[in-house]
Amino acid sequence: MSHVRGRNTVAEEVAEELRSMILTGRLEPGDFLESQKALAERFGVGLSSVREAIQLLAAVGLVESHPGKGTWVCETALNSLFSPEEVKIRLTALNARQVYEARMVVEVALTRLAAERATPDDIRQIWTALAEMKAAEDDAAFIHADLDFHLAVARAGHNPLLEQFYYLSRQLLAEVISQVIMIPHVKDESLPLQEDIARAIAAHDVEQAVIAEQAHVQYIDRMLVTYA
Repeated sequence: MSHVRGRNTVAEEVAEELRSMILTGRLEPGDFLESQKALAERFGVGLSSVREAIQLLAAVGLVESHPGKGTWVCETALNSLFSPEEVKIRLTALNARQVYEARMVVEVALTRLAAERATPDDIRQIWTALAEMKAAEDDAAFIHADLDFHLAVARAGHNPLLEQFYYLSRQLLAEVISQVIMIPHVKDESLPLQEDIARAIAAHDVEQAVIAEQAHVQYIDRMLVTYA
């Protein structure tokens, strides 16, 4: 496997390799993946990249992963396969604001569901991602941790279809998100807003979670205007 190509991260490269294996039948529905250590050795990457790749695939319904059991291809995986690049080709009039408007609707819905349904493990994953965002030493690490945060919130909503919608919008906005993060003070200003989201989800306070999520997406929307 080649390492980072263009703007793709190592984790995205691994996820794409595994996605290709599922698409071509080298991995079939129900098949177990190799251990994360074995996958890291196979692709020549770190364990953290393998873990993130599995999270990306789980978010779009391609694999399931449980501690002590391993990771396997979902029975419905072939129904879940899609390519953001293919979507871009089909939606020729697509622009960042249109995608973000759709993402705003999905994120608010997922946050509402997360506040209603989050398990203790879901909440731990959300707080872990926030801690990683605070500890990030560069923009790339912050973007990865930010993705982990939003995917953790999406999973906490326990609605696989909405998770896929969120992941697709995130992929379509990947370049824009990378640029927005570089705007001065964005990281410092967005973190407290995301902490408010996490706090409300942990308290199962649905109303406050929606308010906090709306404040966050409105802030990012203002940054998109600045970037545009």
